[in-house]
Amino acid sequence: MTESKSARTRLVLHQNWQREALALPGVRELVAQRTGELLHKAIADAPRRGHKALPWNAIKKNIEAYVRLDHAGWFGNVVIEDDPQVRHAMLQERGFTSPRGRKVRGRRYLKGALLKMRVE
Repeated sequence: MTESKSARTRLVLHQNWQREALALPGVRELVAQRTGELLHKAIADAPRRGHKALPWNAIKKNIEAYVRLDHAGWFGNVVIEDDPQVRHAMLQERGFTSPRGRKVRGRRYLKGALLKMRVE
């Protein structure tokens, strides 16, 4: 059995170190993977449409994800309701007041998906 000698490394973090780390080539795949997982959790937790709702109106069909490179590095984003005709997903998330004045609680399905994906 041979002994392995551990190498000492010194980690120095300077201002804007995140930019350099997030712009590395392998980071894109990692960000895309985690963004895809968040997308699937958001779709799975999204409220189901009622039996009278039209198929184009389903919240699940209006949740999309993308990964982009900007000045700060790679980032992933989950976008809801890109279609301006369909805006009920955020009403389902945050809650609303009906025309009769009744308050409807939000379902917080997006917040739940984000809480499941957080790293502690």
